[in-house]
Amino acid sequence: MNRKLSRFTTKQKLSECEKYQHISNFTNRRVTEALELETILAHNGVDFTDICLPIGEQSDLNSDEHFLPIDIFDDRDFEPFDVETNDCWRQMEAFAILPPNAHWCCVRVINHDPPTNQLDVMEKDSSTLHRVHRLQLYFPFEDPHKFAKRIATAIEARKVAENTIRFRFICKWVYCGERIGPGQALQRSMLNRAGPEVYNIFKTLYEDYHLALDVGKLLDIPYSPITIRQPSMSGWKNGARNILPLHRGPICLSDRLDRVKRRTLLCDRNVFYALRLVNQECEVVRKVPLFVVSTEQPFTLEEFENQNISQTSKTIKYLQNTWVERTTMHLHRWLSRIGEGNFHIAVAKWEIYSMLKIKRLIEQVQYRMQDALKDMLLNATFAYVHFLVNDCPAIFDLCDEYCWDGNLIESPFEPARSPVFYLTLKMNPQAPYYSSDPDTFPAALRTIMDDVLAECHFIHTIEPSLMQSLAFAGNLYLSSLGLLDSVIVKQRNLLLEYYTKALLPLQAYAARYTAYRELFFTNEKEFIEGMKSSDKSSSEIKEDIAFQIRMRENLEHTVPLSIVIGPFWINVQPLREALIRKRFELTFALLTMLTEKLRIKTADVIGCYSAINERMCEKPVSIEQIYDIRAYMESVPELVSKLEDRMRGILYEYEILDSFLHNLPDADFEQKWKALAQPRAVLKQMLSVREFHESEVDRFRKQQFADETSFTASIEDTNAYISKFTTLYDPCKVSEMSVEVRRLWKVLQELIDHGHVMNRRQELFELAPISLNNLYELRHNFSAYRELWTVAADYLKLEETWIGNPLASVDLEAVRRGLQQTHDSLKELLVPFREQPQVLAVVEHFIHLVEAFRPNLDIMELLKCPYLEAIHWSQLAKEIGVKGKLSMDVGYDVFLAHGFRDHPETVRRVVLKAEQQRKEQEERWKEEEQIRQREEQYRQARAERRLKRTEI
Repeated sequence: MNRKLSRFTTKQKLSECEKYQHISNFTNRRVTEALELETILAHNGVDFTDICLPIGEQSDLNSDEHFLPIDIFDDRDFEPFDVETNDCWRQMEAFAILPPNAHWCCVRVINHDPPTNQLDVMEKDSSTLHRVHRLQLYFPFEDPHKFAKRIATAIEARKVAENTIRFRFICKWVYCGERIGPGQALQRSMLNRAGPEVYNIFKTLYEDYHLALDVGKLLDIPYSPITIRQPSMSGWKNGARNILPLHRGPICLSDRLDRVKRRTLLCDRNVFYALRLVNQECEVVRKVPLFVVSTEQPFTLEEFENQNISQTSKTIKYLQNTWVERTTMHLHRWLSRIGEGNFHIAVAKWEIYSMLKIKRLIEQVQYRMQDALKDMLLNATFAYVHFLVNDCPAIFDLCDEYCWDGNLIESPFEPARSPVFYLTLKMNPQAPYYSSDPDTFPAALRTIMDDVLAECHFIHTIEPSLMQSLAFAGNLYLSSLGLLDSVIVKQRNLLLEYYTKALLPLQAYAARYTAYRELFFTNEKEFIEGMKSSDKSSSEIKEDIAFQIRMRENLEHTVPLSIVIGPFWINVQPLREALIRKRFELTFALLTMLTEKLRIKTADVIGCYSAINERMCEKPVSIEQIYDIRAYMESVPELVSKLEDRMRGILYEYEILDSFLHNLPDADFEQKWKALAQPRAVLKQMLSVREFHESEVDRFRKQQFADETSFTASIEDTNAYISKFTTLYDPCKVSEMSVEVRRLWKVLQELIDHGHVMNRRQELFELAPISLNNLYELRHNFSAYRELWTVAADYLKLEETWIGNPLASVDLEAVRRGLQQTHDSLKELLVPFREQPQVLAVVEHFIHLVEAFRPNLDIMELLKCPYLEAIHWSQLAKEIGVKGKLSMDVGYDVFLAHGFRDHPETVRRVVLKAEQQRKEQEERWKEEEQIRQREEQYRQARAERRLKRTEI
């Protein structure tokens, strides 16, 4: 079974795939001439008469003419594209067949009607519009064979339908008597096994089936005037059978009264009372509230949905349970009093029930209940839409590009009735938004209405609950208003149009608050940091504070607490208060910043006053400091005057804070008045300092006499030590001598500097100056001796570095320059020591050392040749007799130790050989490079020739 089902599914998918065609290019024309299309259609058995119905009188069922339009059998699975979503067909040239013309002609496609799948076309040389069905219109980009198959499929389906209609029409009017009923044996067997009720149902089906078989055999005769075949008998339901006319005789008044009683429903007062109670229940239903249609204050969308769900669930529960139960109860109570007869509610046979008046009565009650249900839905839907569409005509006149151009307080969309919905305007970093998304309102309101209409289709009829002796299907419901009912569609469209239009001013109003987004998300600390970094003056900060105050007042006058736009009551108060609070915070932050700025300025002024006091009150350690302080005190009045001017400017800035009624903190207030009191305190301190200095001058004069005596003794001691030291002339102690010389020179310089200080103090005390001539003479005589030992010590250190460091790191130019400078300095010292033979010998000794080192320069220069390689160093070591590895990384002392200074010619010969080998090697490299370049040029030329070669 599963294998057969899967085979059937696969076959069905294949058939669907055969219908499908993919259009990749809608400009590609597969058929360019109408004659070509007609040829393809004719090849598939499609004629003009098959597509268009004959114009004239209605076709007779006894003829072979088609009487059903072909468009109702169109299989849209053949459609190559979606007409509603794809606009490629607009203004396109296509081929259409326009009755009464029997040929396809070229037209232009203008419009499309989705419900009927018909298109408006216009002939090429005419301005008349024609409406044709899709099967009468061929687009050039379609597959013509698929289009022909589509028409052929519709024609075949129409033939089957017309054949079935003709067959059933004939069967309806054929009467065969009792000859086709079940036999007596079958009748007795069915009655014994199942009972008369089941037998009656079986008999009806048996007769209908064999009647259709007999009619089919009758229609298969060769001389049948029309072609009718017996259709499939599945689901066959025979129509009403002809009833033989009754014999009519003379009727008297009593007979007529009896007939009226038999026909009318109100033949018993209990029926009348039952219908009256049914009517009362229906009137109650007509007034039942289905939606929430009144409010004292606006709802949020969520509250509105919840209240409607609560109200509708209560009403639907009443309709599905209470209403049906009460109506059944009333009918049962009154009809049960009648007892058996036409209104017998305990009837157990369908044949009897279908002939009784109670069936007509129940139908009448059902119609009344359906009318009440429809009236209730119409009234409720009208009230629902009337409540939500709160009479604001200006909304319907809006266009999609609407912008809110007016102020934010006055609304041009004030409705005649109260607003329905409550919204709160908020702000996020991207844009202003509402507490409920306005775009959800149309869909949500439509869903509320459509869901209730759908629920009202599931209210059971009273027939199963009243006629409990009969079996009924479980899906018997009262007929209600459909979702596509014209009245419902009109109300729904009105609701959707109103709320779709109402969203335009709502969103435009929110967009106006985008200007406040930057203010809303302004960070107070970052704002103040930006103001501080801009380094604005106090007057500019005052303007900023005034601007913030003006903007805050502007918000209070231009931003409303709330506003009504159509059905929406918008609460702007939280956003308004947040913006005003933000302006207030920025104002307070600016005032605080200005306060801090003034605090720093005032503290700076007080610091300047404190610095003046500290400078004046310094305890002098010398007479020079006293005179410096006195000189500074002479400028103090001017400094105090400048500080007073600065403080007056700061007081003007303090007045800015006073103008904004800003209270200073206690510490700032105290600091301000302290700064104002400082000038008087500074001038008072000057008098105390002058009195203190008078006593200090006497103390320093006494100290000066003692310092003068000590200075003279120091000069005599130094002179004696230098005279003794200059008798030393040992060249071997050059390092110790240079250190001691430098120390003595420093002592001399300090004595001279101290002498200058003593003379300045002598001048300040108005005393005679101290003579320093002997110090100057002593320094002059000692300078040549100092020069000798320092130059000698420096040269020995340089020579040690030249010899001890690796030869590669020695700078020969620096060596040559150092030798020359040392030699010149020593030559200049020969003249001063001409009369001192011992010292002169020392000078000559060091000159001889310098001259003795000069030959080493030539050897060092040869050894630093860059062309010397390991083989050359090996050759040098071998010729000179060195047992070891030589290189430029070895110190020159190693070369001296092996006697390189005695073999300059050997070194020069090896160096010249190395240079010659290097030149020869460079020439070989140059020749090899030229050969490589010529080979590369040859390979490139060969590659180019190969590219240009033409293959035959």
